[in-house]
Amino acid sequence: MKKLTLVLIWMRHLLTKKNAIFTLAVLTAVGAFAADNPLAKYLEVPGGATTLPVSVAKAPFSLEFAQDAQQRFENFHYQLGGDHALYYNLHLSEVLHTATSKPNMEYRPLKKNMNKKIGSAVKFTAKEGELSLDEYAEHPNHRVQGILMIHKGKIVYETYPGMNPMDVHAWMSPGKSTVGLVIAQLEAEGKIDMNKEVVHYLPEFKGSNWDGIKMIDAANMATALQLEETMEAIIDPESVIVKFFSAEFGAPNPATGQVDNWLEILKGAEEIKGENPGERFRYSSAVTQVFIVIAERIENKTWARLFQDRVWGKMTARLPMQHHLTPDGTSVAHGLLSTTLEDFGRFGMLFTPSWDKAAVEPVVSAKVLKRLQTAGSRDAFVAGAKYQGLIDDFGEEPWMNSYQFDAVFEDGALWKHGNIGQGIYIDPKRDFVGVYFSTNGYIPPYGEDKMPGFLRRSAKYVAGE
Repeated sequence: MKKLTLVLIWMRHLLTKKNAIFTLAVLTAVGAFAADNPLAKYLEVPGGATTLPVSVAKAPFSLEFAQDAQQRFENFHYQLGGDHALYYNLHLSEVLHTATSKPNMEYRPLKKNMNKKIGSAVKFTAKEGELSLDEYAEHPNHRVQGILMIHKGKIVYETYPGMNPMDVHAWMSPGKSTVGLVIAQLEAEGKIDMNKEVVHYLPEFKGSNWDGIKMIDAANMATALQLEETMEAIIDPESVIVKFFSAEFGAPNPATGQVDNWLEILKGAEEIKGENPGERFRYSSAVTQVFIVIAERIENKTWARLFQDRVWGKMTARLPMQHHLTPDGTSVAHGLLSTTLEDFGRFGMLFTPSWDKAAVEPVVSAKVLKRLQTAGSRDAFVAGAKYQGLIDDFGEEPWMNSYQFDAVFEDGALWKHGNIGQGIYIDPKRDFVGVYFSTNGYIPPYGEDKMPGFLRRSAKYVAGE
């Protein structure tokens, strides 16, 4: 249940207008569901509950279903992970303003070298017991929509139980890895000094509690500010994080009914008494958005354009990357990006020796990759709330978090998870990338996500370990 609670907190694309949904989220997370529970009425709303198998998303949704989903779109309805969430994950550009990063004009299909043994040989323990990868992918409780694995530049495993290969799907928090990459690039080019304070790049933050916080500590989500996405903060209408998410999407502050400026809200973040920056990993999408603003100002470009120039435009991807936007036009790269599953995997390939199968020129230099793999603090990671859950997810211990990645292993593998079941595992040493999409809500029997363990074990399996 602890893991379930944390995962629920991480869903931060939109903020509802009523604080009641936060209380409902708590009730969901602790499993307090009964006929007289306030959550029941939300599940009774058409599209809120999970009644459809993910396989229905492979066929076109009816006009009536699509229109109903569009009209009912809001944070908590999406967050339930029910029938309408299947639609939202594949059609976010229909409900949010969207910009794009275009790929290189040269498209290169990925070659295939399918390893039929992976699906049966790779196993991991879920609540149903030990399952093979194939069994897990098709199990109705886990609501996996697509899995893709790439080894030495070739696809070795793919399955699409709940989407089609050409569908675009929301990345959720794996989008933070795009921010970590760009920040590391800017640092390598001397455009950012990570030992300087955040206020050096955001001068309007001077005189606030951001004074004294170094860029490196912010990049590793160890600001010692009240920005962590804890349950206590999420259910408090006066908390900075609630005000931030409300303002980010133009929704009224639940406490005041007024629409705030999201950057001004972050400027007012309070200190955590007795804690210094760099001491503890505290997960926060708000910190990611600070880096997006900094990068946009340094490059004098929108995030979608600078990401095209630096990353996506060098990739031989099939389709553009979709950037879903706040009302003021800021890309919500901390979670709301959409691409095909194969293009998601191509992004991971940029970090591997087989980058040339996914791009026309190098994007992730050896210097940048090394920085991403080593910039975290082991002590801060172990002190954070995500530490034990990550051990459970992988069946082994990651070493640290770093530059927006949730976990880095001692062998250099990188991991980033996303809400309602998305993830990217990048293993440069083994020249392996694993990605997946899901619509996995939180009402039992759903909510468990064991794909991280399957991906790491698959990487070792294809490497002959």
